Amino acid sequence: MSGTQDAWSEVGERFTSWGKLVAERYRGASETTREAARESQRKLDDAVRDVTDVLDRAFTALGETIRDEHAKEDLKLAAKALGDALAVTVTEAGEQVRRAVSKRSDTTDGPATTSPRDDEGPHTSDPA
Repeated sequence: MSGTQDAWSEVGERFTSWGKLVAERYRGASETTREAARESQRKLDDAVRDVTDVLDRAFTALGETIRDEHAKEDLKLAAKALGDALAVTVTEAGEQVRRAVSKRSDTTDGPATTSPRDDEGPHTSDPA
């Protein structure tokens, strides 16, 4: 029986040796993975720090600008210009609508009414 026992001992030794090789490579791969994770974390920390710095500068500049009297006056003038532009636009659009309605009533015979479509039923107008 010593031949059988020796054969199985050989199998055990070979698998033990092979298992040690796998374990060594696993530990080496784990270290590489840990290094890659550390590097990724460092890059992420740097990116967060950069974004924080940019936001800090932006809000500082905004705060300083809001407290500046000249900047306040510029903002007031810009808001007034926006309001004026909107008012002119609405006025001009209203005039164009009035002209279009006036042209339409001038080109039709009689009052500017429309005949009802068959699917709408009778047309009634409420003068009030």
